[in-house]
Amino acid sequence: IVQYKSKEILRRRGVRTASSFTDKVPVPLDVIKSSEPDKNPWDQAHEKLREDNDLKFVEPDIDTTDELLGELWEKEELAQKTGSGNEYYTYLDYWPHPEKLTGWYLTDEYSQLKSARDYVKSLGLKKKVRIAHLDTGYSPNHVSFPELIVNKDLQRNFVIGEEDKLKDATDPFDEGTLKMPGHGTGTLSILAGARVKIDAYGYDDFLGLHDLVDIVPIRIAKSVVLFKAAAFVKALEYIVNTLNVKEETRVHIITMSMGGVASKTWAEMVNLAYENGIFMVTAAGNNFGKLTPKVMVYPARFNRVVGAVGITYNHAPFVKRALTGGPAIMEGNYGPERVMHNSVAAFTPNVFWAPYKYDSVVGIRGNGTSSAAPQIASAAALYYIKNYDALQALEKKWMIVEAIKKALFTSAEDTKIAPGYDEKDIIKYFGNGFLQARKMLDVAVGNGKDLTRERRDVVSFPFLQVVFGWRKRAAPDQDDQEMFEAELAQLVAGDLELQSILNEEETEITDMSREQKGHFIRRVLQIPYASNALKEQMTFLLDSLDEQ
Repeated sequence: IVQYKSKEILRRRGVRTASSFTDKVPVPLDVIKSSEPDKNPWDQAHEKLREDNDLKFVEPDIDTTDELLGELWEKEELAQKTGSGNEYYTYLDYWPHPEKLTGWYLTDEYSQLKSARDYVKSLGLKKKVRIAHLDTGYSPNHVSFPELIVNKDLQRNFVIGEEDKLKDATDPFDEGTLKMPGHGTGTLSILAGARVKIDAYGYDDFLGLHDLVDIVPIRIAKSVVLFKAAAFVKALEYIVNTLNVKEETRVHIITMSMGGVASKTWAEMVNLAYENGIFMVTAAGNNFGKLTPKVMVYPARFNRVVGAVGITYNHAPFVKRALTGGPAIMEGNYGPERVMHNSVAAFTPNVFWAPYKYDSVVGIRGNGTSSAAPQIASAAALYYIKNYDALQALEKKWMIVEAIKKALFTSAEDTKIAPGYDEKDIIKYFGNGFLQARKMLDVAVGNGKDLTRERRDVVSFPFLQVVFGWRKRAAPDQDDQEMFEAELAQLVAGDLELQSILNEEETEITDMSREQKGHFIRRVLQIPYASNALKEQMTFLLDSLDEQ
């Protein structure tokens, strides 16, 4: 993914983005093909920057595929299946759950989503809110599919290799290693599932939102663990620069139950969405038995995005205590604590979920922070519907996002947590607390004077600059420096040993001891997929450190 120094350069070259460069594009971005696919992608990025003076920044189209995570996810899926579909009518018994089968998480003791929906419906309002649902697509044949509120005219598919299906976001359910289709069918059932009669639960009601909402499905991945950075960029560009130029197609809320490692391009597009008043919530991520990093993934940990973390039926963190989990049990990500100020918890696991293999089944095994994000998006949509005119009247568009966040965070329950935990654990695991959708509706929008604009999102891990003052025989320019910092941020997010050195990123760079610095550098030098360009920098720094 390349970033040009100016829009004029891009126009002069005849390169066109999906939106043909409307004035709303913050930086001229383009996605180019690699000429050497077997070469380290970050090394290719540095070479591309040196070869082309018109370029400001270059980063790989990051592939967030995690083979370990995918393998463990598949094992959990297989462990749940007996082949009849009836297994979905039982709880995951290794997590807390009620005695009876029920849609417990919708009730007032938990998310309050049912009473919030009923209250907004009773108001007789007419303004419609549009929600972009970024995921693996949807199944139009599933009993939970909300046919009447899905906007098929606006749907899009940005999966690499499916360019011929640009206007078709249905999930083809390709199966095979790491593919795990159907994720979007499940998250859509939580967000806006149709009215379904489920005898096993004694349930006969809508699963999710159903009035005054318009759902725009956008397919950005084949699987929850097969995710390319450029697909998310293209989705946001489509939303902001195409849909949001007209009021009749404007997107108000984005929900995404996926994520990955740091991307500067993601940060740029998130900033653009925020400035255009689009509320965005994304899942914090999951791990299995802490075998993969347990910190929040991007974009959930960005300042201008609400991160969706998990809370269980008994109000405990969606995290197993030491020695009580296992490599086949999925747990929720959270932290580091400095990013939890923009997070809120919603209930998982053992919530409604539409399994794509059984069109007539709505299970009760919804699991992971993937199930939390659409609940929070639902609450934000209800708040927007109730306060549509007041939100639109705010002086700046970013105030819309901050007003929704204020209502969400101030109404969240921040005093209740399961026995054995204390108040500090609420911030650690839940951020602002857990979702209270009906209480949220009682928070007034106000005039915006009490709202603070969130600082811009950047991707940076300034290890070389902060710790070593960027000492080098031939100092790189600013663009190179940003690229090294972006690569380091990706390595830190994905490597367990680096996470351990940094105490799950709770240790600030400036607080690292000399030993920690040396350990950090040596680990980066050991990582096979770290670029040679970065390793050259780290080798020089290690020599400097040894000379001290």
